[in-house]
Amino acid sequence: MQRVSKKNNSKRAFTLTEMVIVVGIIVIIASVVGFGVADMIKTAKDSNDAVAASSDNLKQHINDSEAVLLKYNF
Repeated sequence: MQRVSKKNNSKRAFTLTEMVIVVGIIVIIASVVGFGVADMIKTAKDSNDAVAASSDNLKQHINDSEAVLLKYNF
């Protein structure tokens, strides 16, 4: 007969408590990342709107300048 050591018989697995803790930590990290990404998207949209407004303003100034130059046949 072979001798089976006690070391080989004891297989360790994660307990339910450990799994719940790990899942809880993952949920917390995911929510923090989610809120961070949402803030970045809002900032990007606001910046895009500001650039669009500035571009429209610049186009208006260019059109006004061209109108003045047309008066002098330039």
